[in-house]
Amino acid sequence: MLTDLRRAQILADARAQGGVSLRELSHRFEVSIPTIRRDLSALADQGLVQRVHGGAVVVRARAERGPVRMRTAVTHAPVPAAGGAAAPPAGEVFVARPVLAPEEAAALVMPGMAVGIAGGWAAVRLAELIDGVADLTVVTPVVAVAAAIRNPATVVVLVGGVRTPSGSHAGPLTQATLAALNLDLAAVERSDPATTGDALAAQTDLALVQRATAAVFVQGATGSRPRSG
Repeated sequence: MLTDLRRAQILADARAQGGVSLRELSHRFEVSIPTIRRDLSALADQGLVQRVHGGAVVVRARAERGPVRMRTAVTHAPVPAAGGAAAPPAGEVFVARPVLAPEEAAALVMPGMAVGIAGGWAAVRLAELIDGVADLTVVTPVVAVAAAIRNPATVVVLVGGVRTPSGSHAGPLTQATLAALNLDLAAVERSDPATTGDALAAQTDLALVQRATAAVFVQGATGSRPRSG
């Protein structure tokens, strides 16, 4: 592939997702990580992306982002009916989302951002890693994720609702609350509702992604555990 074409596609990915990772790009384009580093550096030199550890992000002015502000005109996501109507197909929103380790996702989090996080061990690990980022707001439906943020300067929004088997909050109250928020980044743990049996939590994950400028999956290594104590 021609260098200019590859860089144009990398920029398109960064704008669509809010950020890109070296590892994912190297795999996608079948080139070495040093080659991707040069591509990202060239884009950064043009002011199109900002390099971060493990990749690059598209950074817009804070005034343009307006994180976690109440919407003046809210377009609500479809709320599941009491009978358990299916949520929109995950592929409509989750298509082409990068799958990152918590450490890679943490590298996308910049001071002043509003970040939505949902999931299990990988989500908690991500929360631990970004604890201490300046001027941060974390929105989560998961009690364990909220508890992992120990910096008193961080604004933590624990979204209420009905507790699901996985420990996430879900349901109409959760959906309505998320519909009133704007997020810079959503990071949800990659899982399969068919195996977890937690379709309600999957609907909450979908709502987080729909409220965010950019979204990624997080996935931890087998056997990884968050800090304790």
